[in-house]
Amino acid sequence: MLGPLLKSTLRLFSERQILVRAEGRVSYIRLSRRTQLGIVLGGVAAIAVVVYGLMRLPERGAAQSASLAAALQAQVEALQRQLGAASARQAKDEEAAAIAQSAAIAQSKAAVDEAETRVKALEEARDRAVAEETELQRQLAQAQEVASSRSQSMAQLNRALDANRGELRQSDAQRQALQARVHQLEGELESANARTNQAKADLVGNERKLQQLAAEHDMTLSERDRLQARLSELQSRGSTSAPAAPSAADGAAAVPTAPQRTIADRPSDQRSENAPAAGGSGEIEQVLASTGVDVEKLLGRLNSVPQGQGGPYVALDRKRLVGADARGEELQNILKQLPLAAPLAHYSLASEFGSRVDPLNRRQAFHTGLDLVAPYRSAVYSTAPGTVIFTGVKDNYGKVVEIDHGHGIVTRYAHLHRFVVARGQKVPAHFQVGELGSTGRSTGPHLHYEVLVNGTAQDPEKFLQAGKNVVQANGN
Repeated sequence: MLGPLLKSTLRLFSERQILVRAEGRVSYIRLSRRTQLGIVLGGVAAIAVVVYGLMRLPERGAAQSASLAAALQAQVEALQRQLGAASARQAKDEEAAAIAQSAAIAQSKAAVDEAETRVKALEEARDRAVAEETELQRQLAQAQEVASSRSQSMAQLNRALDANRGELRQSDAQRQALQARVHQLEGELESANARTNQAKADLVGNERKLQQLAAEHDMTLSERDRLQARLSELQSRGSTSAPAAPSAADGAAAVPTAPQRTIADRPSDQRSENAPAAGGSGEIEQVLASTGVDVEKLLGRLNSVPQGQGGPYVALDRKRLVGADARGEELQNILKQLPLAAPLAHYSLASEFGSRVDPLNRRQAFHTGLDLVAPYRSAVYSTAPGTVIFTGVKDNYGKVVEIDHGHGIVTRYAHLHRFVVARGQKVPAHFQVGELGSTGRSTGPHLHYEVLVNGTAQDPEKFLQAGKNVVQANGN
């Protein structure tokens, strides 16, 4: 009997938990078996005390005792009912607590899983952060190294900049010194230019004086020739009759007897423009005719161009016209403009004007000039005064200089090593125009010299021989 009662009692008073939820938080009140038994025993003891007290009262009657016993019995039954209800509520509460506990456990598991997921994410984030920190540390180390090298480079650049600044200051000082020197040189140049201009002005004045003296010299020579002609005439007259002293009316002074000379002795390659030509007009015409030039045509061109004239006015004396030869003066002016001089100081003739065997293809050809041989880079001179009309390269001629002497006469200097004059430049006779070379169609160093009259090549040898004849006439 006691065993089943004990089991039923233990089952009745099993451990209970009361679930309490407040403000979203869940808490538990634990009622152990001892606590439940204590509560029940306490209640039974209280009832027993009450019953014992009632039984001890003598004045109370049996009815009252019965009523008290009934009341006590009713209370006990009520307590039993309450205890059963409490047990039912406790079972329900235990079931609800179990359900809530299961839900809480499930929530806890979900929270744990979520926490684990978060932990894993945090661990991964931590690993990434550690890797990034390591990479950043590495980059920082590299940046520090770069910064260190840049600081070193910056220090070197600063040192170089300081050195450059020093050099710049030194350069500025030198530049200022050079500017001062330039200003000084500019002042000296201005003074030199002033002196040069003064010298040019003096030179122009001297040239004018020389031209005036040359004109006076020409006039003196003309007067001398006239007086010599007059003297020769008087001597020829005196050979047939007694000589008579010239009167004052004749306008001539006594002149000592001297041989007649009309031209000063000069080499043919150094004739100046002021040099007088050979004696009589007949001789001059013969010299000009030997060159193949149309004398009458040249005289016509010369007369059509007015020449520079001037001087003091002297009344005409008809007696001074005796023996004058205006045509001879005109022919002398033509001689001054003809290319009668040699283009080289020393040379040998390698090929003449006219037909010959070509030196390159060995075929018959016509040679339009003279080939004059001289040392390489010998000076080549103009053979008469004129204007340079061409300097440059012409096919087979190589480097060429051409000079226009007027009256349709042009001289050509070919196969030059170089030329030293410019186009449009006016040159006097025997003026260097270039250096002998072997440019163009040439077998060796030489000068190809041509004389063209109205575009037609003439034999330059005739002009050179005419120049020699002028020299010989000067010596007679």
